[in-house]
Amino acid sequence: MAASDSSQLEPDARTRLLESAAQIFGAFNLEGATTRQIADHAGVNQAAIPYYFGGKEGLYMAIVEYLFRQKFPLVRPLVEELNAWLATGANDKAAALALLKKLLSRMLGLILDQDASLSWGRIIMREQMQPTKAFDIVYEGAVRHVHEGVTRLLAVVLGRRPEERAVVFRAQMLVGHVLIFLAGRETIRRRAGLVGYTKEEITEIQAALAEQLDLLLPSSAKASECKPDNLKGKS
Repeated sequence: MAASDSSQLEPDARTRLLESAAQIFGAFNLEGATTRQIADHAGVNQAAIPYYFGGKEGLYMAIVEYLFRQKFPLVRPLVEELNAWLATGANDKAAALALLKKLLSRMLGLILDQDASLSWGRIIMREQMQPTKAFDIVYEGAVRHVHEGVTRLLAVVLGRRPEERAVVFRAQMLVGHVLIFLAGRETIRRRAGLVGYTKEEITEIQAALAEQLDLLLPSSAKASECKPDNLKGKS
């Protein structure tokens, strides 16, 4: 293969900078990462950063936009599905719970992905605790849509109004069921003897999450288990 043909297969300098920045900003924060680190990792001249992005902050803003263009499309179909279901005025609690489990399970899979845990997952966590200008992208680009979806589905399950602050708080707690496996990765790795996280381990955690969410509707979740011969207080 000619050299010119080979170069066409390689990512351009801008793309390499974005991919490297995802890892460097994930490992460090905006202040801790240096343009030299990013340029060296990408194998490009340091001057390429101000050329393409205007500087380190511009690169950080660009990487957040890049990551959400890469990752949010994996969740968007579920958000659109639940919004379409809610728009019909449906109030079936079991159906709402099924959609809630589906959405949070998908989020869990994305968050625990090996690459995500080293890049965009950490960036999201830092933006929650120490927001920068990029948080508007994070919030309006994905977080708000997902959080509103979780809140509205939870409201159906609980038979309450989604605008109640208590419902919003509980929705945040459910989102926390997902994020805690990123924030507390080393603890659960040691407690459960995980590699952290293989596909098999993620599947196991998703199953545990589904069981936890079933507690929101214990009667329906356990309906198949409740038989006359094992009910307490039978006559």
